[in-house]
Amino acid sequence: MSVFLWTLSFPFLFFSIFLEIFMTKNFREDLDNCLAKINNSEKIPNTLIKALVIAEDHRSNFHPGIDPVAIGRTLLFRIKNKNRGGGASTIEQQFSRVITGRYERTFIRKFREQMLAIMISRRMSKSSIASAYLTVAYYGTGFVGISGLREHFDGDLENISFQQALHVVVFLKYPRPRNPNKAWNRKVARRTDIILRRLESDCYYSTRTKLAD
Repeated sequence: MSVFLWTLSFPFLFFSIFLEIFMTKNFREDLDNCLAKINNSEKIPNTLIKALVIAEDHRSNFHPGIDPVAIGRTLLFRIKNKNRGGGASTIEQQFSRVITGRYERTFIRKFREQMLAIMISRRMSKSSIASAYLTVAYYGTGFVGISGLREHFDGDLENISFQQALHVVVFLKYPRPRNPNKAWNRKVARRTDIILRRLESDCYYSTRTKLAD
């Protein structure tokens, strides 16, 4: 799987090396900010990191910061469904998006985000990037980053169960609204249940959750 994904990623890797040589000041600042945040972030318990990888980026251990399989699948889906469909962002991409604050829906922004993701992945471990992302991620109204996680779990992140961690990570896809309602609760419960059933059916947990150092 790793060789396959890296082979498909070659064009992106080539452009990332090119940008390393001819990097603009703004791009350098964004990269430095991402790296500084990773280096200075508080360490998140591994249970939450595992839940994040499973829910958001299950090929994380095998790709170089961007997932060409997810990109291809999303492009095909959007073509068939007239530009409607899910995204293909890796944890590295989601992290860089939060740190840079760039959310515009343009090809340039997406390509820039992919290049940043590759450069970050080249310099930092997968677990440290995932951990840093969890400390800044938006989980919903009044629920942001490490302070939000502490408040949600009454200050104890070390002893939460995998199911509790997964339930919160699902908020990244369905952010908690100001006034949680039955429709939102059903979405969260349904996605959590789908992931748990997938783990049980194909031993996903044991084969995908070992993070690279």
